[in-house]
Amino acid sequence: MKWIILLLFLSSFTLKSQDIPIGTWRTHFSYNKVRHVEAGANSIYAASVAGLFIYSLDDNSITTVTKLNGLQEENISTLHYNETNSILFIGYESGNLDILENTDITNIDLTTDSQVLGSKAINNIITAGNFIYLLTDFGLIKMDAQTYAVTETVRELGAGSDALTVHQGAILGDSIFLATAEGILATDLINNINMADPNSWKRFDIAEGLFEDDFQFIVNFQNGLLAGSAGQGIYRYSNGWSEEDILSEENFIRAKVSDQQISIVTESGAYVLDPGLNVIPVQNDGISEVLDLVTLNNNFYVADSENGTLRLLEGEIESILPSGPVSNDVFRLSHQTNGMYGFAGGFNGAIRPNGQKGAFYLFNNGTWKSTESDSDLPFEDVVDGVYQNTQSRTVLALAGQGLLIINEDGSREIIDDDTPGATLVNIDNTDKGVIVPSLHAEPDGIWLLNSDTLNPLHFYSNDNTWSAFPLADDEVYEITGDSRQLYMLSRRGIVVFEKSSGSSRLLTTTSGEGGLTGNSVSVVAIDREGLIWVGTDEGISVLTNPFALMEGAVDAVEPVFENRLLLSEENITAIAVDGGNRKWIGTNSGAWLFNPQADRQLFNFTIDNSPLSNNRIIDIEIDPITGEVFFATEAGIISYREGATRTSDTHSEVKVFPNPVTADFVGTVGISGLAEDVQIRITDASGKLIWRTRAAGGTATWNARDYNGNRAASGIYYIFSSDDAGEETFLGKIAVVN
Repeated sequence: MKWIILLLFLSSFTLKSQDIPIGTWRTHFSYNKVRHVEAGANSIYAASVAGLFIYSLDDNSITTVTKLNGLQEENISTLHYNETNSILFIGYESGNLDILENTDITNIDLTTDSQVLGSKAINNIITAGNFIYLLTDFGLIKMDAQTYAVTETVRELGAGSDALTVHQGAILGDSIFLATAEGILATDLINNINMADPNSWKRFDIAEGLFEDDFQFIVNFQNGLLAGSAGQGIYRYSNGWSEEDILSEENFIRAKVSDQQISIVTESGAYVLDPGLNVIPVQNDGISEVLDLVTLNNNFYVADSENGTLRLLEGEIESILPSGPVSNDVFRLSHQTNGMYGFAGGFNGAIRPNGQKGAFYLFNNGTWKSTESDSDLPFEDVVDGVYQNTQSRTVLALAGQGLLIINEDGSREIIDDDTPGATLVNIDNTDKGVIVPSLHAEPDGIWLLNSDTLNPLHFYSNDNTWSAFPLADDEVYEITGDSRQLYMLSRRGIVVFEKSSGSSRLLTTTSGEGGLTGNSVSVVAIDREGLIWVGTDEGISVLTNPFALMEGAVDAVEPVFENRLLLSEENITAIAVDGGNRKWIGTNSGAWLFNPQADRQLFNFTIDNSPLSNNRIIDIEIDPITGEVFFATEAGIISYREGATRTSDTHSEVKVFPNPVTADFVGTVGISGLAEDVQIRITDASGKLIWRTRAAGGTATWNARDYNGNRAASGIYYIFSSDDAGEETFLGKIAVVN
């Protein structure tokens, strides 16, 4: 086997730059699992669990199409390319339909007013003449090919005049043939036949040489038809049905015709039938599992369950895959100096490993790189990580196998209870008993947890020495901290550890002993004023005096928003603080952005008003340099760039993006690299003030309009900053071209 890795360039719908404009989204989905593949005129269309990507045979470029740029949803159930009109039809499990023509997408909502009960999934699409036929889990929908209006809905195809699953269909002459769960059905497409009348359909039975059994596919073949039934085999129709002695023991999944060949996917493999019905197995060591198959220009294109779309030709295999994590599974996010990390591992409520396949992802300079375990060093449940600049290495936390260190040269090593000098403990005496659920990096080393042990807190210094500390609670599973103290989540509350004394204290819901809103604590975040924000299953608590947590009465306060406790009915899953000290809060029902005091809501993102694919927010992490906010959801990672970044007391590499502002730009101009919270003035060439604002942290924004709300006229504009003392600095110019 020979592998060729294609260098693919994002085009058309996707953003080419490392940065995205302020106020815009971008997706970071995995495209490794491809469910459907379809051949176009000179393109391959691939449907993954996250959306669609298009591979151009002309220039090897790839285009991703998701909800962000026009699709109705992610769960694509079928693809059909109409060669006559160069249109791609996209069917969904919900029963909705999208139509892609060039770069335009038309959404057809077929479910909102539907009277169909049960599954509405579209299994196959046929275009013939002036009509489109959608074959579904309940029957058939006929649509006008020009207006896309539904002309007939057939819901009583079953022998008992009930709903019937139609897997696939084919047009032969003036008739349509359907492969259904009750055998092969056919009817005329002329003579004003009422397809909704069950009596209008011919049911082929044993008298015609067919069993009235579940037929998974039917396709056109040499002026006739081929149909396949699990356990019955393949039948050919040409003035009558006859059985073919091929693939008789297979359970068919799907079939399609392209390049005068038939691609067939079964539960045991994939095959191509040539015009002589010779069976050609599609095999290669690089294939994980074939989910769909199509041929084009003598190449086999495989929809693979793990490797994207694979192209096979004469023993060579190419992986066609957009940039993205290897999987949409994300347990935790972490921003480090070398990029944004996503970790695919996890552990259960008892802080024991899930056995999640070892993988982590790194996003840097607009590209994702995934690292998985290999035969030489298998690892699982990667749940956290830090990058140590001074040692040029990545240190990963494994919930079961200790630490994994990946050095700059690519070499790897595991540190566990058998490593000389290490203080880690194996609590189960198994190969997965060294539970390290979380890390917290500091300039001189790494703090880490080793849950359910006598000394669950450890410090691994840069000179490779180890120390271990007892805690007020040993069932700790997440750690963060500042220069004075560490804060750890436990199954009973929050453990505070004072570095100077080595003492710790458990804070709970008990009055005077924390006063938290709930013992089930999911997240702790330290804001820019040093306040401790605590997310629980019953809302949010804030520890307002972090210097007095080790002794005496401690009671958190609960922020108030709109005359009620902040998100008191929400299960808080994530809290992140941006450069403007604003609070990004994740829940099971979406994400919120509040001002620094959390008494004013700025945004509330859900699947209904944003490109979020899932309302359950697993984690939120912010790139402090760009202000891009990353959301980990059950459907993968998506990000939104906001106008707040971290900064210092002075300007540093001030950037204006975009510059120039062109006529087609409708977003927000960002000015980053500013000193903290400075005032910004924008003037025209004559010195007339047209806009004034204050930076959020190190970033200010401008909507390219003046105080009257009018679009700024074409010209050069000047940007000035001033601090609260009035000292002014010229920052640069920005061009507007209308």
